[in-house]
Amino acid sequence: MPVPPLPIIDDEFQSRDLYAPDVIANPYPYYQALRDQPIQFGLEDYPPGTVPGVDKPHPAWVVLKHADVVDVCRRPETFSSRDIMQEESEAPTLMLVNHDRPRHTELRAIAQKAFHPKRVMEDVAPWMERTVNKQLDLIGDAEVDFMRDLAPNLPALVMTRLIGLPEADYVLLRRWANAFMVTSDFTVEERQACNIELWSYFQEAVDKRYTKIERGAEVPDDLMSAFITAESDGNKLTREEVVRFCLTLVVAGAETTGYLLGNLIDVLVSEDGLYDKVRADRALIRNLVEESLRRDGPVQRLHRVCVEDTMIGEAHIKAGDWVAIFHASANRDPEVWERPDDFILDRPNFRKHVTFGNGIHHCMGAGIARNEAVQMITSIMDRYERIEPAGERIRQRGGLLNYGLETCPVRFVSA
Repeated sequence: MPVPPLPIIDDEFQSRDLYAPDVIANPYPYYQALRDQPIQFGLEDYPPGTVPGVDKPHPAWVVLKHADVVDVCRRPETFSSRDIMQEESEAPTLMLVNHDRPRHTELRAIAQKAFHPKRVMEDVAPWMERTVNKQLDLIGDAEVDFMRDLAPNLPALVMTRLIGLPEADYVLLRRWANAFMVTSDFTVEERQACNIELWSYFQEAVDKRYTKIERGAEVPDDLMSAFITAESDGNKLTREEVVRFCLTLVVAGAETTGYLLGNLIDVLVSEDGLYDKVRADRALIRNLVEESLRRDGPVQRLHRVCVEDTMIGEAHIKAGDWVAIFHASANRDPEVWERPDDFILDRPNFRKHVTFGNGIHHCMGAGIARNEAVQMITSIMDRYERIEPAGERIRQRGGLLNYGLETCPVRFVSA
């Protein structure tokens, strides 16, 4: 994608103005304009699952510097992850993401047993390779919209595999995740209906699995079964918590990883010589993914709620105040990265990025997302000599949570 012209940002632009379509499509110049200013209060934004037009957002402090974002992440006793707005809405509360200690510690210990590397990484790897190749078989040498025809499919298919759902349901998961993450354009009624359908779907699936386990029937070794049976220090998940864990995996993993894949294709098309260089040396694919996660990571921000009067930098934050921590802004902080807006494949410190969070809430699915990205790029490079732009690539403008493409027309050319 050609680098868009830098917007003219006047002195009246404030953090509260970040939730605007033009900013959502290209937020980084605005982060740059605000990053060295005193931390501002007043952004009204929507947590996942809430419905614009129905739920009322809480104004929040906007935290943009890398040091400040990491500081908030590493003070979970001061900055609660409980999402009061989500709890007040009809949206399901997410697991781990919206829990504090001590319950967070208990839940993570159980989840780590379920997320055994063999189950979620090793066993799924051959299937993932076959699945990507099947998707590419359908494309062949053709012009496609990568964001419509490829990017959203693999993450949703991976979730069906890991959780233990019918593969054909990946289309439903894509739609529900898209609505839940408050990104694409949905009507109020569509968002509300999707939330209800999403909850009902997993409630029914989990109920059926419990019934099989209680009857002593054989069940697959997938994450749903693991969530039901996993135990740590005498703690087990309730039935509702199992439902919420499955739901959390879908909404957090399906859409966000789809945007990651689209951003990777975008940079491969945009940066002269990059595709050829990485294709010639596949060891660079991991670097490619990490630098994309840093510079173009899909996740823009998360919310915290301050539980006691404190300071962030020089800002006085009161108990009860909402805080929006912008991981994406932190990832382009010039105090941490030289030429932060440039894509540098051999950047020495790209792993300091905070796209997957920091501290106790570091994303447990990070390895899965990385593997999906590596497999997609590897399979594409095995099959195609080059990727060419086939039209205008347009960024989504519907919500501030994720940075990603809405359309990505490209042409795959076989070796």
